Amino acid sequence: MPALSNKDARCREIEALIASGKWVCESCREIEISEKTFYRWRRASADKQNG
Repeated sequence: MPALSNKDARCREIEALIASGKWVCESCREIEISEKTFYRWRRASADKQNG
């Protein structure tokens, strides 16, 4: 499976959609990634920020 670029940007887009009142599943569907992928990317981003 090829790596997708702009993971951080896509996560921010999804988080903005969630903040605007959409459900996680709707937001992920709109960005065209699975919820599981979103949560995995978000966890990896948090781990990277924490050291």
